[in-house]
Amino acid sequence: MAVSWYAVLALAATALGATIGPTEKQILEKSACGRVWVTVHSPEIRLAASVTLLDAVELNWDFNGCFSTPTQIGLFDDRPQSWNNALAVFRVTSVEGHVITNMSLGAGTLPAGWATGAGTKGPQCLWPWVAAGDNNEIRAFNCLKIQPTWMEDAGPKINNLRIGDLAIAGTHNAGAWKFDTEVSSVSRDSFVLCQDRSIWGQLVHGIRYFDFRIAYYDFYDKEEDRYWLNHNLIRVRPLVPLLREIRAFLDVTREVVFLDAHHFPVGFYQPDGAPIRSVHTGLLQIVQRELGPHLALANQFGTGIGTRGPTLQTLINANKRLLFSYVDNSIVSQNPWLWPILPHLWANTNSPTELFQYLDRAIASSPSPSARSPLFSAMAQTTPTVLDILFLRGSLRDNADAVNRNVTARLATRWRTQANIISTDFFLGNDVVDLSIMISVERASRL
Repeated sequence: MAVSWYAVLALAATALGATIGPTEKQILEKSACGRVWVTVHSPEIRLAASVTLLDAVELNWDFNGCFSTPTQIGLFDDRPQSWNNALAVFRVTSVEGHVITNMSLGAGTLPAGWATGAGTKGPQCLWPWVAAGDNNEIRAFNCLKIQPTWMEDAGPKINNLRIGDLAIAGTHNAGAWKFDTEVSSVSRDSFVLCQDRSIWGQLVHGIRYFDFRIAYYDFYDKEEDRYWLNHNLIRVRPLVPLLREIRAFLDVTREVVFLDAHHFPVGFYQPDGAPIRSVHTGLLQIVQRELGPHLALANQFGTGIGTRGPTLQTLINANKRLLFSYVDNSIVSQNPWLWPILPHLWANTNSPTELFQYLDRAIASSPSPSARSPLFSAMAQTTPTVLDILFLRGSLRDNADAVNRNVTARLATRWRTQANIISTDFFLGNDVVDLSIMISVERASRL
């Protein structure tokens, strides 16, 4: 990481949003130089012939630019006070790196009341904590967090930013997190599921952009049951319950959410490519019914071609905090409340090297002066080939593990000034949420 910072995240804030001087118990992240953070290993780890470790906790560090580097890093199950309380300690022999522990995150139950509804505002810690230092002193610590109200928490600092100037954590194929069909409830597979947290869970962790792939199946009796979230041609989950999770979250927070109808793989088009307008109309009616009170209409809040969109404050003042983008321009032209297609920076490669070469160029040259949308999304994941799938070479979890650490590093450095939305698979394997918050605050400080 080319820059270093002193990071302190405080839970307490006044009703006006001013930070109260945090007590030691309220500090979740601290470092005089460099940084440590916790992630979750996306692939399974085989420990023995019939024993696997799921969701192993990873400890990460970056002390580039610091006068000295800690000599050890440790895993804790509470705020680090002493090395005597560490669950495991590892030697640090490089200025940046990571270690995969032999301890699982476990259920990852959302803390502070957020498991079933609105909980305590502000960042909150799950059980894994990380600390780094030497034998006598802990110099840096952090925890695996949820960030359910990060926009409101940082509101006094970031609300004057336009939406195109935010840094936003997003999820690719956001609805593909667990099968919910008549024949399957599988939660782990190789080439369909891209996430492992529900839409509600993603929101509570701090994700604010959702890439939805919506399909239509006319063999269901009820109209609303015909709309599904797919991964390409594979049905994963019905759409309406996921929209209701978004609605429930918006009802109890002041956050702004970006929903992107990115692809319609089944049922929306004739064989010649012509849109089936009744199917599109049915989807729009469902979205308006389920999310209507929160919809920020493009014909009210849009700011024109080549601009960066409304400020957060504008959306919050109007209490319209859901922007719905639509990939089909012909449908957008007939429904001006829809936000136009946003550019998706997609490398279409299964090579991490080619992915980052592409994204480095694409992010540096974005946004386009002629873009109709104020937003753009870097699709920071690799894409398996047909042969990968046919011959079961690797998995989406392996692919995510091969890129997520570099996504964190790139966002902290090369992409820091230009990136808007960063969409990833298995987002707990990177630190995009916390970095996006830091970067948004940085950008706002320059206004």
